[in-house]
Amino acid sequence: MLTLEDFFGLFIDEERSDIGPLLETLQISKLVEGTKVVKSLRKRNGRDAAIVNVARRQQVLKHIRSLLNEDMLEYDPNYYTKEINTSSEHDRRYGAEDRLMEFALLVASSKNKKVMANDSNIINVKQLREASFLESRFDRCWEILSRESHHIVAAYRKSK
Repeated sequence: MLTLEDFFGLFIDEERSDIGPLLETLQISKLVEGTKVVKSLRKRNGRDAAIVNVARRQQVLKHIRSLLNEDMLEYDPNYYTKEINTSSEHDRRYGAEDRLMEFALLVASSKNKKVMANDSNIINVKQLREASFLESRFDRCWEILSRESHHIVAAYRKSK
């Protein structure tokens, strides 16, 4: 089971949208690959099929659901301008929350950080932290994943 501390210092590359290495770093790759839905889709469609990648992303979001929905510290613009932002428990927690939300948005959007920053359809970490929407953070990420993968799911259903 992942904890918030697992995300402290997690390096998320600006240029990569592949979540595989991040799953390995967080040591949840085997857990995700071992889920019933991923195993059955992989068996029917092949390891690298688009629908299997959607299922992986869904399972990852489900796995971090409770962490996403916990109370989080309020947005602090000063955190991003500090010379050292790991000097207190508050800063370390804030940093871990930031990485958790970046990770969740990367998983949900299937885009890298650079592309997400320029896509007005994808909320940013600040907006996700502030949770100024009706549903939970998990629900918002799930909505993004559904929107971004709709064409893949529709094509899969049509081919069945």
